[in-house]
Amino acid sequence: MVINESRYLMIQKFLFRQEFSRIVASLLTAFAGILLYMDKIFLQLELGANYETYGFENFETFIWVMTQSLTPLIIIFCYPLKPYYLSFTIPIYCYAIQMIWIFQPELTTDDIYLQSYAIGSCLLFVLLVILMKRINSWRRKQLLIENEFQSRALDLMQNLKEEKSANERFS
Repeated sequence: MVINESRYLMIQKFLFRQEFSRIVASLLTAFAGILLYMDKIFLQLELGANYETYGFENFETFIWVMTQSLTPLIIIFCYPLKPYYLSFTIPIYCYAIQMIWIFQPELTTDDIYLQSYAIGSCLLFVLLVILMKRINSWRRKQLLIENEFQSRALDLMQNLKEEKSANERFS
């Protein structure tokens, strides 16, 4: 009885740690998306005036390039911890806005078209993830059916061989 209780507690502790790591990974993934706007924060708070620009035109550009490099690394770091897929929508949303700004820099953050495109990109991402999961599930089912069929076919062939050899012995 004590062994079962201790095993139950170990499983509960493991599940708690796993869930905790998923939550932390989800928060870090969301933070990675928000990190893409650090240059805007520095610009609004006028914090970049006294810092080294490291060859960039201004400090905000340096921050933007640095966060563009850090965000994917944070996401890659978090991925093995299995964050919730919805946490990826924040970086996707932020990247979608930045992609739109590349081609239409005159748009502002409160522009309805900008928000619509970014939200549409997120929805497209979510739909693609759902579609990929369903396709993988369907493929796994197909492989199981194929393996079961092959196993039954091999069993049938083996039975037929045994039957044939038994019939040859009696004839």
